[in-house]
Amino acid sequence: MFKISEFGTFEGLKVVDVSSVLAGPSAASFFAELGANVVKIENSLTGGDATRQWKLESEEKDSPYSAYYFSANFKKQVVMLDLTSDEGQNILSEHLSQADIFISNYQKSVATKLDLLPEKLINKYPNLIIAQLSAYDFDDARAGYDLVMQGETGWISMNGYDRNHMSKLPVAIIDLIASHQMKEAILIALLKKTMLGYGSIIHVSLYKSALSALANQATNYLLAGHIAKPIGTLHPNIAPYGDMFETNDQIMFMLAVGSDRQFEKLWNTLNFSEKEYHNFEYNSDRLKNRALLQNCLQQKFSTLNMSSVRSLLNGSEIPFCEIKSIDEVLDQSSAQVMINVETVEGRSIRSMRNVAFEIL
Repeated sequence: MFKISEFGTFEGLKVVDVSSVLAGPSAASFFAELGANVVKIENSLTGGDATRQWKLESEEKDSPYSAYYFSANFKKQVVMLDLTSDEGQNILSEHLSQADIFISNYQKSVATKLDLLPEKLINKYPNLIIAQLSAYDFDDARAGYDLVMQGETGWISMNGYDRNHMSKLPVAIIDLIASHQMKEAILIALLKKTMLGYGSIIHVSLYKSALSALANQATNYLLAGHIAKPIGTLHPNIAPYGDMFETNDQIMFMLAVGSDRQFEKLWNTLNFSEKEYHNFEYNSDRLKNRALLQNCLQQKFSTLNMSSVRSLLNGSEIPFCEIKSIDEVLDQSSAQVMINVETVEGRSIRSMRNVAFEIL
């Protein structure tokens, strides 16, 4: 039986992870970071998880791992198995008989072939929590790809600058959202198991996970009939929010002014005249006159360096952000605490943590 220790880690919790790529493996890594024993079963016939081969040009071609692989497989015990063989099935059954959680992203046809359908597993292992990830519904045979989901659920239609310059998010955001949905469901199932003493079957789909995160863009349409279009970093409801500017030392930054009061403080901080203020006093005015507002602000910011802008905006408690590259971000001490370190086959591996909370 697992328990949560005084350090907040899951001691004695065993997770069997037969999933691949990102969503399922990330959910399993979450439990590994919290102290669970996670056994990752990979297909020995295909060389393991597909992400092992997803290497950058700068990575070693002969390495059995890629940087991408390590983004979702922290501190797991990896076992290569042929699950079409009796030996592979026996080893998996031994692990499942000791497990609390089983994570899979097998399509239904594959799960049927390998005798790993959730309903069969729950009958054989009634205390097991079975988390099944699918692209759409479990009965739908279509494969799941983050790019496809970003396209089919509206995400790409909103990203970029115009119809001819659309964009996808540069991380597999739908996989990560689905991973969070899976973790939340598993935690609820663990609570249920603690209270009632038996396991559960969990179904999570990439499609529904993607829809769940449309948030205000969905309600903008459902309540106001507004169809989101690509507008770069701009916010469709607020200005200047996501509006980008450049200082005289060529540093890019964005404002995140979320209220009329904040804008008034910005206007006064930058010593603009009262004469033009009536064009921008209310958020509706600023949305209507956004191009004019951007021009006024850029003229002012082009006379200042980033140090001056930082001082002015911080001094007036006006939200903003500098546009930083990945190396600039991860070299900061505030980001260093979010980096996992482990040794795999004598090699020091660093990856980002899944766990970004503290429980006191």
